[in-house]
Amino acid sequence: MMQVFKQLVLRGILWSGIPHLFRWWNRERAAILMFHGLTDRQHSGLENCQHKHLHVKRFEAFLQHLKDHFQVIPLDELIRCLRLGLPVPKSSVVLTFDDGFLSNYTLAFPLLKKYKMPATIFLATEFVSEKKPIWVDRVDYALDHAGRTKAELVETKKKFKSMAPADLMPALQHLETSLGHRLENSNAENAPPIFRALDWEHVREMQESGLITLAAHTHCHWILGRCSAEVVKAEVQRSKEIIEQETGRPCIHFCYPNGSREDFSSETESIIKDLGFESTMTTLCGFTQPGESPYLLKRFGITDDMDLMKFQWLMSGMDRNQV
Repeated sequence: MMQVFKQLVLRGILWSGIPHLFRWWNRERAAILMFHGLTDRQHSGLENCQHKHLHVKRFEAFLQHLKDHFQVIPLDELIRCLRLGLPVPKSSVVLTFDDGFLSNYTLAFPLLKKYKMPATIFLATEFVSEKKPIWVDRVDYALDHAGRTKAELVETKKKFKSMAPADLMPALQHLETSLGHRLENSNAENAPPIFRALDWEHVREMQESGLITLAAHTHCHWILGRCSAEVVKAEVQRSKEIIEQETGRPCIHFCYPNGSREDFSSETESIIKDLGFESTMTTLCGFTQPGESPYLLKRFGITDDMDLMKFQWLMSGMDRNQV
């Protein structure tokens, strides 16, 4: 009953015209949105239970709202404004996708072309080049196929995210062995569609459209705050070099895996800047202010448990927990 009441109150506020005033108030600030993959089906068990993969119909509804009330600009344009101290374009939004899921090409790209909206895809290059599943997806797969609970999934991921790679991989392999389930290849015939990776042919096609920018997200998707300086440099540099080799263009933007406050430091930032990157992204929530540094930028995470009303509320800037 309380949830229904909250929905009615939210609907009334949205219909009142108040969001328009908040959008006007926040027009000088940019919003960077973070997506992962998309899906065109319903999921059961633990598959997508944390709502990382957005249903394609929901994604299109969100794009329509952005078209009606905002201007979607390339990440390059936002970073140029920040680096030069220029005003950020009014009511601007930047779209970003993390990891490099195949659905970025099969489901998101057609809609981005339809609405003529640019986006940046941050690629975990081992995932794309070798089709090795990202380790968090291996956890999802093993626990799902073993019939475990969401609480177990959340606790296991929390534990694993605190580990350095040298400890994480043996722990993950032990988990998979004990449960009897392992996702070996993200693009294998038996792999769930939401876990599948882009091919470099897809990447180059999207890049040639002029709408898609490719950027680095490490090679193995290690959480850099758990890595030595040597591993940080190797992970970031390898990702940058592979992307530049495969696309023929400079790779100048970087996104931290996981991206919370304990996942980066002044040391990781120094290493990344020395490698020639012009911006870094986190998963911290908030708008981008004019004159802000282009490093450690905040983003709004967009997930499949967010309906259109919640998205409108978020984009207006009325949700003080998100700004």
